[in-house]
Amino acid sequence: MKQSNKTEWAIWGVCALSFAVTLALLPLLPARIPVHWNVDGQIDGWAARPGAFFGPAMGLGLSLLMKFLPYIDPRRRSYEKFGRAYDAFRLALALFVLILQGVTLYAAFYPDGLDVSRIIAACVGALLCVAGNYMPKFRHNYFCGIRTPWTLASETCWRRTHRFAGPLWFWGGLALAAGISSTSSKVSPCLTNFWEASWLTIVHSSFSLQ
Repeated sequence: MKQSNKTEWAIWGVCALSFAVTLALLPLLPARIPVHWNVDGQIDGWAARPGAFFGPAMGLGLSLLMKFLPYIDPRRRSYEKFGRAYDAFRLALALFVLILQGVTLYAAFYPDGLDVSRIIAACVGALLCVAGNYMPKFRHNYFCGIRTPWTLASETCWRRTHRFAGPLWFWGGLALAAGISSTSSKVSPCLTNFWEASWLTIVHSSFSLQ
């Protein structure tokens, strides 16, 4: 798979940064740190201080997984055609996890200092924008993209579905990120709208095979 060395270095740099910052702050962290929030942004899960490394470990695990998935994909040759788009999405995902780790560390010191539900929803919206931007470039494979029985059965259906879904995910992600920035907006309705768009993509996929 064709790769950008700069993007690859950036991915592992983000992972290293997450570990480095967490390690530097570890002696200063309280004995208990927040690790989970409900949809209203309220803390509903705590962990001991070493639990701060869950975020960096998750980021590293996801980066390693996405690095090696193409090598076991039966359609591994397809990645040659969209390697840059795939790596860009890997980098976006690594940055997403880094931001979540930053939120966790900040909340450890100031539990009520952030509206976490809005921050996470905004980050999810930005990630969807990135995915939607690159989605039309994704080629037929088993791990990255919209994998339904119909898209996996037909390369034509795959191409049509991703061309349809790309703008939908991009603008849907932008609407999610912009919507939750309003003080009058709620996170739950925004997420509901996204799930409705996802189901629309699946329905379109089934008709594209015909």
